[in-house]
Amino acid sequence: MEYKPQKRLLGVNNTKMLKSIELGYLTAILHLAPHKLSGVNICPKASVGCSMACLNTSGRGRFEFTQKSRLNKTYYFLKDRQKFLLQLDNEVKNFKKRAIKKGLKPAIRLNGTSDLPFERYPIKDGKNIMELNPDITFYDYTKIKNRMTVELPKNYHLTFSKSESNDNEIKELLTTAFNIAVVFNGSLPKTYLGRDVVDGDISDLRFLEPKGVIVGLATKGIAKTDKTGFVVNVN
Repeated sequence: MEYKPQKRLLGVNNTKMLKSIELGYLTAILHLAPHKLSGVNICPKASVGCSMACLNTSGRGRFEFTQKSRLNKTYYFLKDRQKFLLQLDNEVKNFKKRAIKKGLKPAIRLNGTSDLPFERYPIKDGKNIMELNPDITFYDYTKIKNRMTVELPKNYHLTFSKSESNDNEIKELLTTAFNIAVVFNGSLPKTYLGRDVVDGDISDLRFLEPKGVIVGLATKGIAKTDKTGFVVNVN
Protein backbone atom coordinates (compact mmCIF):
# COMPACT_ATOMS: atom_id res chain seq x y z
CA MET A 1 0.00 0.00 0.00
CA GLU A 2 2.54 2.56 -1.17
CA TYR A 3 1.64 6.12 -2.11
CA LYS A 4 3.24 9.04 -3.87
CA PRO A 5 3.23 12.51 -2.28
CA GLN A 6 0.19 14.51 -3.32
CA LYS A 7 0.46 18.12 -4.38
CA ARG A 8 -3.27 18.63 -3.89
CA LEU A 9 -5.98 16.80 -2.01
CA LEU A 10 -8.98 19.06 -2.55
CA GLY A 11 -10.60 19.50 -5.94
CA VAL A 12 -13.16 21.91 -7.39
CA ASN A 13 -13.85 20.47 -10.84
CA ASN A 14 -17.42 19.37 -10.28
CA THR A 15 -20.27 20.73 -12.40
CA LYS A 16 -22.86 20.48 -9.64
CA MET A 17 -20.63 22.19 -7.13
CA LEU A 18 -19.95 25.06 -9.53
CA LYS A 19 -23.65 25.90 -9.24
CA SER A 20 -22.88 26.99 -5.70
CA ILE A 21 -21.10 30.09 -6.99
CA GLU A 22 -24.47 31.51 -8.00
CA LEU A 23 -25.48 31.22 -4.33
CA GLY A 24 -22.36 33.01 -3.11
CA TYR A 25 -20.22 30.01 -2.19
CA LEU A 26 -16.96 28.61 -3.49
CA THR A 27 -16.89 24.88 -2.82
CA ALA A 28 -14.19 22.23 -2.74
CA ILE A 29 -14.38 18.47 -2.37
CA LEU A 30 -12.13 15.61 -1.31
CA HIS A 31 -12.48 12.44 -3.39
CA LEU A 32 -11.03 9.16 -2.15
CA ALA A 33 -11.39 5.64 -3.53
CA PRO A 34 -14.79 4.51 -2.19
CA HIS A 35 -15.90 1.34 -0.45
CA LYS A 36 -13.21 -1.38 -0.66
CA LEU A 37 -11.34 -0.25 -3.78
CA SER A 38 -8.22 0.45 -1.72
CA GLY A 39 -8.45 -2.83 0.16
CA VAL A 40 -9.84 -1.03 3.21
CA ASN A 41 -13.53 -0.16 3.45
CA ILE A 42 -13.83 3.61 3.92
CA CYS A 43 -17.61 3.47 3.45
CA PRO A 44 -18.50 1.05 6.29
CA LYS A 45 -22.28 1.28 5.81
CA ALA A 46 -22.30 1.12 2.03
CA SER A 47 -25.05 -1.17 0.76
CA VAL A 48 -24.97 -3.27 -2.40
CA GLY A 49 -27.10 -0.70 -4.20
CA CYS A 50 -25.04 2.20 -2.93
CA SER A 51 -21.81 0.55 -4.07
CA MET A 52 -23.25 -0.14 -7.51
CA ALA A 53 -24.67 3.37 -7.93
CA CYS A 54 -21.62 5.19 -6.56
CA LEU A 55 -20.73 8.35 -8.49
CA ASN A 56 -17.02 7.53 -8.26
CA THR A 57 -16.84 6.98 -12.02
CA SER A 58 -19.04 9.87 -13.10
CA GLY A 59 -17.62 12.99 -14.73
CA ARG A 60 -13.85 13.13 -14.50
CA GLY A 61 -14.00 10.01 -12.36
CA ARG A 62 -14.26 7.90 -15.51
CA PHE A 63 -10.65 8.65 -16.38
CA GLU A 64 -7.93 6.23 -15.31
CA PHE A 65 -5.63 8.97 -14.01
CA THR A 66 -8.45 10.24 -11.75
CA GLN A 67 -9.02 6.76 -10.33
CA LYS A 68 -5.30 6.34 -9.69
CA SER A 69 -5.19 9.71 -7.95
CA ARG A 70 -8.09 8.79 -5.67
CA LEU A 71 -6.47 5.47 -4.80
CA ASN A 72 -3.20 7.22 -4.09
CA LYS A 73 -4.89 9.73 -1.79
CA THR A 74 -6.60 6.89 0.04
CA TYR A 75 -3.32 5.03 0.54
CA TYR A 76 -1.83 8.31 1.80
CA PHE A 77 -4.64 8.66 4.34
CA LEU A 78 -4.34 5.04 5.47
CA LYS A 79 -0.54 5.00 5.71
CA ASP A 80 0.16 8.44 7.18
CA ARG A 81 -3.09 9.91 8.49
CA GLN A 82 -1.53 12.70 10.52
CA LYS A 83 0.55 13.99 7.63
CA PHE A 84 -2.49 13.73 5.38
CA LEU A 85 -4.64 15.72 7.82
CA LEU A 86 -2.00 18.42 8.27
CA GLN A 87 -1.80 18.88 4.50
CA LEU A 88 -5.58 18.91 4.27
CA ASP A 89 -5.80 21.58 6.96
CA ASN A 90 -3.27 23.71 5.10
CA GLU A 91 -5.22 23.35 1.85
CA VAL A 92 -8.45 24.28 3.63
CA LYS A 93 -6.86 27.49 4.89
CA ASN A 94 -5.54 28.35 1.43
CA PHE A 95 -8.92 27.60 -0.09
CA LYS A 96 -10.53 30.04 2.33
CA LYS A 97 -8.17 32.78 1.13
CA ARG A 98 -9.05 31.96 -2.47
CA ALA A 99 -12.77 32.15 -1.76
CA ILE A 100 -12.45 35.49 0.05
CA LYS A 101 -10.50 36.97 -2.87
CA LYS A 102 -13.39 36.01 -5.13
CA GLY A 103 -15.91 37.56 -2.75
CA LEU A 104 -17.37 34.14 -1.94
CA LYS A 105 -17.90 32.08 1.19
CA PRO A 106 -15.90 28.84 1.48
CA ALA A 107 -17.67 25.49 1.89
CA ILE A 108 -16.03 22.08 1.81
CA ARG A 109 -17.13 18.43 1.42
CA LEU A 110 -14.57 16.03 2.83
CA ASN A 111 -16.48 12.87 1.95
CA GLY A 112 -17.10 13.19 -1.76
CA THR A 113 -16.73 9.43 -2.26
CA SER A 114 -16.14 8.20 1.29
CA ASP A 115 -17.84 8.13 4.68
CA LEU A 116 -15.12 8.90 7.19
CA PRO A 117 -15.66 10.60 10.57
CA PHE A 118 -13.31 13.56 10.08
CA GLU A 119 -14.91 15.14 13.14
CA ARG A 120 -13.17 12.47 15.24
CA TYR A 121 -9.65 13.00 13.90
CA PRO A 122 -7.55 15.41 15.99
CA ILE A 123 -4.94 17.37 14.07
CA LYS A 124 -3.50 20.05 16.35
CA ASP A 125 -4.03 20.64 20.07
CA GLY A 126 -6.72 17.97 20.10
CA LYS A 127 -8.83 19.89 17.56
CA ASN A 128 -10.32 18.41 14.40
CA ILE A 129 -10.35 20.14 11.03
CA MET A 130 -13.72 21.81 11.63
CA GLU A 131 -12.61 23.20 14.98
CA LEU A 132 -9.37 24.47 13.43
CA ASN A 133 -11.38 26.29 10.76
CA PRO A 134 -14.51 27.55 12.55
CA ASP A 135 -15.35 30.16 9.90
CA ILE A 136 -15.63 27.58 7.11
CA THR A 137 -18.75 25.48 6.49
CA PHE A 138 -18.17 21.75 6.11
CA TYR A 139 -20.92 19.42 4.89
CA ASP A 140 -21.31 15.77 3.93
CA TYR A 141 -23.63 12.86 3.35
CA THR A 142 -23.41 9.81 5.61
CA LYS A 143 -25.02 6.41 6.07
CA ILE A 144 -23.61 6.08 9.59
CA LYS A 145 -26.47 7.00 11.92
CA ASN A 146 -24.22 7.32 14.96
CA ARG A 147 -22.46 10.22 13.28
CA MET A 148 -25.78 12.05 13.16
CA THR A 149 -26.75 11.48 16.78
CA VAL A 150 -23.63 12.79 18.54
CA GLU A 151 -22.67 16.40 19.02
CA LEU A 152 -21.04 17.68 15.84
CA PRO A 153 -18.93 20.79 15.32
CA LYS A 154 -21.24 23.76 14.81
CA ASN A 155 -19.85 24.35 11.32
CA TYR A 156 -20.38 20.75 10.14
CA HIS A 157 -23.66 19.75 8.48
CA LEU A 158 -24.57 16.11 7.80
CA THR A 159 -27.36 14.74 5.63
CA PHE A 160 -28.31 11.09 6.06
CA SER A 161 -28.48 8.96 2.90
CA LYS A 162 -31.18 6.37 2.34
CA SER A 163 -30.25 2.99 0.90
CA GLU A 164 -32.17 -0.22 0.30
CA SER A 165 -30.99 -1.63 3.63
CA ASN A 166 -31.24 1.13 6.24
CA ASP A 167 -35.00 1.48 6.74
CA ASN A 168 -34.66 1.09 10.52
CA GLU A 169 -32.24 3.99 10.71
CA ILE A 170 -34.54 6.05 8.48
CA LYS A 171 -37.49 5.42 10.81
CA GLU A 172 -35.47 6.64 13.79
CA LEU A 173 -34.22 9.75 12.01
CA LEU A 174 -37.72 10.66 10.82
CA THR A 175 -38.42 11.56 14.47
CA THR A 176 -35.61 14.14 14.33
CA ALA A 177 -34.97 17.29 12.29
CA PHE A 178 -32.14 15.71 10.30
CA ASN A 179 -32.52 15.79 6.55
CA ILE A 180 -32.55 12.56 4.56
CA ALA A 181 -31.29 12.24 0.98
CA VAL A 182 -33.21 9.90 -1.32
CA VAL A 183 -32.44 8.99 -4.94
CA PHE A 184 -35.61 8.95 -7.05
CA ASN A 185 -36.24 7.47 -10.47
CA GLY A 186 -38.64 9.82 -12.24
CA SER A 187 -40.06 13.21 -11.33
CA LEU A 188 -39.53 14.16 -7.71
CA PRO A 189 -42.63 13.65 -5.55
CA LYS A 190 -43.91 16.58 -3.49
CA THR A 191 -43.74 14.51 -0.31
CA TYR A 192 -42.12 11.25 0.75
CA LEU A 193 -42.22 9.43 4.10
CA GLY A 194 -44.46 12.20 5.39
CA ARG A 195 -41.94 14.95 4.64
CA ASP A 196 -41.70 17.68 2.02
CA VAL A 197 -39.26 16.91 -0.78
CA VAL A 198 -36.78 19.56 -1.95
CA ASP A 199 -34.75 19.36 -5.16
CA GLY A 200 -31.22 18.43 -4.14
CA ASP A 201 -29.86 18.88 -7.67
CA ILE A 202 -30.32 22.65 -7.68
CA SER A 203 -27.04 22.92 -5.82
CA ASP A 204 -24.81 20.84 -3.58
CA LEU A 205 -25.23 23.14 -0.57
CA ARG A 206 -27.17 20.84 1.75
CA PHE A 207 -26.70 23.17 4.74
CA LEU A 208 -28.87 25.86 3.11
CA GLU A 209 -31.96 23.66 3.01
CA PRO A 210 -34.67 23.78 5.70
CA LYS A 211 -34.52 21.16 8.42
CA GLY A 212 -36.72 18.10 8.43
CA VAL A 213 -37.02 17.59 4.67
CA ILE A 214 -36.29 14.86 2.16
CA VAL A 215 -33.52 15.87 -0.22
CA GLY A 216 -34.56 14.45 -3.57
CA LEU A 217 -31.80 13.47 -5.98
CA ALA A 218 -32.31 12.31 -9.56
CA THR A 219 -30.79 9.04 -10.76
CA LYS A 220 -27.47 9.45 -12.52
CA GLY A 221 -25.23 7.08 -14.45
CA ILE A 222 -25.44 3.41 -13.55
CA ALA A 223 -28.03 4.16 -10.83
CA LYS A 224 -30.61 4.34 -13.62
CA THR A 225 -30.40 0.55 -13.91
CA ASP A 226 -30.68 -0.13 -10.16
CA LYS A 227 -32.63 -3.27 -9.21
CA THR A 228 -31.70 -3.41 -5.51
CA GLY A 229 -34.19 -0.89 -4.19
CA PHE A 230 -31.54 1.75 -3.56
CA VAL A 231 -33.32 4.01 -6.06
CA VAL A 232 -36.93 4.79 -5.18
CA ASN A 233 -39.24 4.41 -8.18
CA VAL A 234 -41.93 7.09 -8.01
CA ASN A 235 -43.79 5.86 -11.07
